[in-house]
Amino acid sequence: MQQYTIDAETTAYRGLDDLDYGEAADHKPAILTEAKEYHTTWEEIYGFVSEEVEAFKALAALAPDDVPTDFIAEHKRKAAAEHDWFAMQLETVEQAIEGYRYVQRTRAKVGPIRDILVRMEAIIGSECYNANIQNYSAWGVWEGEGRSFRYPVTYIRDGKEEKRKARVDDLEPEALITGHYKFGANELSIHRALVRIVDMLKADYGLTIPAPEDPA
Repeated sequence: MQQYTIDAETTAYRGLDDLDYGEAADHKPAILTEAKEYHTTWEEIYGFVSEEVEAFKALAALAPDDVPTDFIAEHKRKAAAEHDWFAMQLETVEQAIEGYRYVQRTRAKVGPIRDILVRMEAIIGSECYNANIQNYSAWGVWEGEGRSFRYPVTYIRDGKEEKRKARVDDLEPEALITGHYKFGANELSIHRALVRIVDMLKADYGLTIPAPEDPA
């Protein structure tokens, strides 16, 4: 076991000494300082430094064709301001890219059928009835039990919940698709369900939906 530890530490030390930093050479002192602050063995230090160098290279080369360059640059800047380690910066930027792609996919999917989704949800949401509600007129006269009502939809926009019963034209498709009914601890993702229904109608019954008119 002692020999194994010595061999592993020796290999790591030599690997660290021979490591090609490439474009990350200017950051070598800072990377080594971070490595030695948080790790004690050469094997751990070598692993950390190697990961940081590879992350730096990957971050510098990160330029997917389907994402605007200014979007990438802005999120690289934000990641650098929030994280000292390149591995964490890389992960943050990659998450931002996936978020951008999700928004684009959602807009392409939901945008053309937005109107029918909104109209179908309004019909479903207006068919709620509570037999336990006691109805009284403005003069306090009891008019009977039970009342129909519009069930509110909860949307998530900019990370915050919004309850609405009408007017959703200001919601982007990525916010609209989050619409759900809350039933105590349970939720029903109404708009996602309606998208699946539209897909089923298209695939199984040949439904065609006219493209929305261009406002221009």
